[in-house]
Amino acid sequence: TMAAFVPLMLTGGEIGAVIVTLPMVMLCVIIASLVECFLVLPGHLKKSFSKIDRKKPSAFRQKFDTWLYDKRDRYYRPILDKSLSAPGTTLCAAIGCVVLAFSLVVSGRVGLNMVTGMSLEMLEANVQFSAQANEQDRQQFMSHLESTMRATDEGHGGININGFVSKFNSAMLNQERKTGSQYASIRIEYAWEDERFIAPQEFVNHWQEALVQPPYVEDVLLEVSGGANNGQPDLSLVLRGRDIPTLKQASEELQSALRSYPGVSNVYDDLPYGKDQIVYAVNPMGKSLGITTESLGKQLRSAYSGGRVQIFNLNDTELEVSVMLPDSERDNLYSLKQFPIETPAGDLVAMGLVADTTNRNGIDVINHNSGFMSVVVSASVDASQNNTEQILAHVSDNALPEIKERYGLTSDISGVTLRNQQILDTMQTGFVLTIIFIYLILAWTFSSYLWPLAVMLAIPLGLTGAIAGHWVMGADIGAMSMLAFFSLTGIVVNDSIILVSFFRRSLEAGNTYREAIHEASISRFRAVMLTSLTTIAGLSPLMFESFSLAMYIVPIAITLCFGLAFATLLVLLVIPALIVMLEDSRAKFTALFKAPALPLSASDMVNG
Repeated sequence: TMAAFVPLMLTGGEIGAVIVTLPMVMLCVIIASLVECFLVLPGHLKKSFSKIDRKKPSAFRQKFDTWLYDKRDRYYRPILDKSLSAPGTTLCAAIGCVVLAFSLVVSGRVGLNMVTGMSLEMLEANVQFSAQANEQDRQQFMSHLESTMRATDEGHGGININGFVSKFNSAMLNQERKTGSQYASIRIEYAWEDERFIAPQEFVNHWQEALVQPPYVEDVLLEVSGGANNGQPDLSLVLRGRDIPTLKQASEELQSALRSYPGVSNVYDDLPYGKDQIVYAVNPMGKSLGITTESLGKQLRSAYSGGRVQIFNLNDTELEVSVMLPDSERDNLYSLKQFPIETPAGDLVAMGLVADTTNRNGIDVINHNSGFMSVVVSASVDASQNNTEQILAHVSDNALPEIKERYGLTSDISGVTLRNQQILDTMQTGFVLTIIFIYLILAWTFSSYLWPLAVMLAIPLGLTGAIAGHWVMGADIGAMSMLAFFSLTGIVVNDSIILVSFFRRSLEAGNTYREAIHEASISRFRAVMLTSLTTIAGLSPLMFESFSLAMYIVPIAITLCFGLAFATLLVLLVIPALIVMLEDSRAKFTALFKAPALPLSASDMVNG
């Protein structure tokens, strides 16, 4: 069991800090239990046994033993006999169960949800106004936001909101704090499950439907912050390229693809449009006059940003004298087209005759990733409607390759999505090391290379029950489920070790391997069943806890209860059958290579 957790403790970095806590606690508990078992428990047992008449057990003990042994002989013994008589069939049936269980994950019927954090659930409304919005417009829309929020709350019990704060000149957009007169926000403290009427995401959906967005509002983001991912978007994808307009266009197509999935909301990128830009290009008439883009740009820069014409010195002070157009002309688009442009010949012509102008939104921020210009597309996913990992897999197989090929881009994952992938990679590495450590320990203990394989067959059987349990309970497999898998690995291996240990004792007593494994299975039925049943009985109530803070405990309880229940039944049937198969194969192999050589006849010698 300790070998199952040690690999996870070797993980470093931020991801290691997330998943190392439970293994550390488990190791401390196991060490404490060893001290209890070898130093404290013997003293307790000595005093208890001195007061018990072992020849005359209590009436309850007699009735319980009679009932248990009757069930064992009536139900378990016949099934065990059939399992040992057809070990190949038993093993194939177990493998079939494993394949069916893993198909639930591959097909998406059991999803992955790598939740590693929890904070107070809040609602946020972040607004970006256009440059044309005045103070009255901003006040009016924020009042509309507050009124629709209150109406949504009143329509669903009126108990969902504990309080809210409205702010002007500040908003959180694209995971970045924005300040300025064009921004505003509302932050709402949402009630917990035992107080509220509807879930936060459902409240946001109804609020969004009631909202009317006027033309002077460029963007409104209603989202749930805090919760499972501490306010970070559930899904983030990085697009890399060499051209900002291309990246922006590809980002918008990817956002459209993400919005088509049920439960996906607040889709945005970190390449937001900024202020309007005027783009000019020299037309054929301007080119015929010898005007170039560079010469035109220099004249415009001097006119609108100022051009130095003189340096004025007075005493020890130096002043630069710049000349530019007056504000009345610089702020007037019509005056731009009438601006006189000097040709190489010295003539003056209106800019509208020599250049064409167009308007477009500019880009405020240019980001880089791995040496390339990049854009991160993020989205929130409602866990009650869809699964983040399934959406990511579907987008990666369909829309994303087409976008990358069309625009010549590369992609990667980011944010919470990258963290989840790192957790999965860490778990896979830890699981491989766990298997190696357990095999080495068992091979050293049993002095055999084959018997450890039979013991370790219990591991996939336990995982089978755990996956089936998540499917039955309608839960996703998460980081806590995977940590519980490691606990389950140690538990089910222990059951198998007990069985094989008694099998070895029976062999040493002179029984055949079939008799030995049959006797070991019957004799250890009581211990294995009672150990598993008591563990399941203790964890079962936790599976039905619905409070959000129990999100860590429920996956652990589901994994251990269902995994242990399934593995216990199969350990008592499949492991004995596998041992019989291994011993049959060993006997045939030994007989093949130790068969006596047949004497050659005289004719064989002549012909040979």
